[in-house]
Amino acid sequence: MGLASCGSGLPEPATSAQIRAALSLPQFRAASMEPRVEESWCRRDAVLERVVFQGRRHQAIPALIGYSDLARARPLPVILCMPGSPNRKEDLIEPLDLLSRWAQEGFFVISIDRPYHGDRPGNREQAIRDKGLPRVLGEYVYDLMRALDYAATRPEADMARVGMLGLSMGGMESLLLAAVDERVGCIVSVSGQLSWQDVFTTDSWKLIFTGLPLADHLRATRASGPSVLAAFLQQMPELAVLDAPAISASLAPRPLLLMTGERDPYVTPAATRRTHAAAVDAYGGFSDRLEMWIAPDVGHAFSTPMQNRALAWFHRWLSASPQN
Repeated sequence: MGLASCGSGLPEPATSAQIRAALSLPQFRAASMEPRVEESWCRRDAVLERVVFQGRRHQAIPALIGYSDLARARPLPVILCMPGSPNRKEDLIEPLDLLSRWAQEGFFVISIDRPYHGDRPGNREQAIRDKGLPRVLGEYVYDLMRALDYAATRPEADMARVGMLGLSMGGMESLLLAAVDERVGCIVSVSGQLSWQDVFTTDSWKLIFTGLPLADHLRATRASGPSVLAAFLQQMPELAVLDAPAISASLAPRPLLLMTGERDPYVTPAATRRTHAAAVDAYGGFSDRLEMWIAPDVGHAFSTPMQNRALAWFHRWLSASPQN
């Protein structure tokens, strides 16, 4: 399986059906959420809650949500926020301090622990070895869909205005989720544009796939470039579809902001530029809805200027007024 390349050297856009199949996503989600609020507290002017709801195969999905007192008067735009891997949802409270700050800006903010992370059972690296990265990514995306299902049960959340912020692995998840779930109307992908052509023509793959037997073997044999990409596609052919440039065009005309650091060794500026270039034609007359920024002198991080750009993007496209 694989997608033919356009004459420009960019991949053909992937369809939602192709992405669903590559992720092994089920067509239907369980109806029962069985939600419960385990803890509630205030931080500055934000209400924070620790909640749990049901995911696939009756697995409990732990989540954090935040919202301001504005929600008492009207439902708020939703931002689903995901940190990188192996980070956990609490990292959006400390050290990043994003959950409560963005809640105070007038958003309903939600983050979950993806499978094999944080309060979830299992070992992430073992799951990838046993199931392959595409299927594990499918488990991640499925639970993000359930997170939106949960948000839809909350009176504080306006499901007509939904955005997603993803950092690192969360940045790739933001592209994948938006591709298969039209409820996501605005996307910010930070250091998450996994363009396999760029990953495998640099040493990025050695960092991203650490611990994977195939990667260890290829490293030991000093394989590089096209031979590495071919080996990964032979073992995981779904990667040809789960390629950020193939996905980005399918998101038009929804607002899409792509960012990475100038010195990011995982997701290089070349990968972000390729992902952006693949989407330009699809956005056509909606070019104001597609932006890219390479943050100067930043590595694999979510710097303050990047945070400010992301927040401004959500204010612009989700029609929330900054709180003074």
